[in-house]
Amino acid sequence: MILINYINEEIKQIKERFHDRVKHPYITKFLEAPILDEDRLFLLYSMLEEKKLPKTSLNEYIITTLLVQAALDTHETVSISNVSSDKVKKERQLSVLAGDYYSSLYYFLLAKINDISMIRLLANSIQEINESKMSFYKDTQRNISHSISHIKIIESSLIQKIAEHFKLPKWKAVASEFFFFKRLIAERECLLQGKTVPLIESIVNENNSKLRGEARLKSSIEMCDKYIFLSKSQLQSLCQQPSPLSSFIMVRMDQMLTEADLLKEKVAEEG
Repeated sequence: MILINYINEEIKQIKERFHDRVKHPYITKFLEAPILDEDRLFLLYSMLEEKKLPKTSLNEYIITTLLVQAALDTHETVSISNVSSDKVKKERQLSVLAGDYYSSLYYFLLAKINDISMIRLLANSIQEINESKMSFYKDTQRNISHSISHIKIIESSLIQKIAEHFKLPKWKAVASEFFFFKRLIAERECLLQGKTVPLIESIVNENNSKLRGEARLKSSIEMCDKYIFLSKSQLQSLCQQPSPLSSFIMVRMDQMLTEADLLKEKVAEEG
């Protein structure tokens, strides 16, 4: 219990430092603060804690990685469609500015401690993510395996690169699959809200490209559910050995499945 409380306190302090870092009086006047993915934070903390890094280094690596993710997420929200409203134009310009600001902060923090290798690692990851985004969104005739590969890079390249750097192959595999699983859950929710979801679209197009309307939506949800449970099985296989990481992954999977009402559906199917 003491250890759990210690970890929770450490993570709380990192969250506070992150939010302090991203505060900018002009940006926050017009835009909401970036959303911090707590799963990403917990995995980064647990992974680097396993290497017994000094607390200062551990904190800096986590904060800088989260800043890069905030920059990528913020730039992802920028629409390229034509707009006539001055307010929308200003918000779009500020979103670009905010993303650039968060990105400059990661460089500043690592340069301050002269960690050139980590600067290079994160820069390479940013390049890899942006290249995967371009390939994924430009390819209208998406191949399923290529789409999945691109999504895994987009969702977890930062953590994968850090795992490689610190020679933690299991963490790399778990992060890749876990954030893919999480993306699938998010796309399923978007489907139910009537939104277009590129990953599931690529899967449906390869299997039932002629479907339209309700039949297409039904097929999309079925395909999404299929890949969600395939991903769950893969994660269960990766998390067979008892560890805090395995426990966290299993609990979070069940939480996300429950929130999506997928556990009840699966039980009903098997019953």
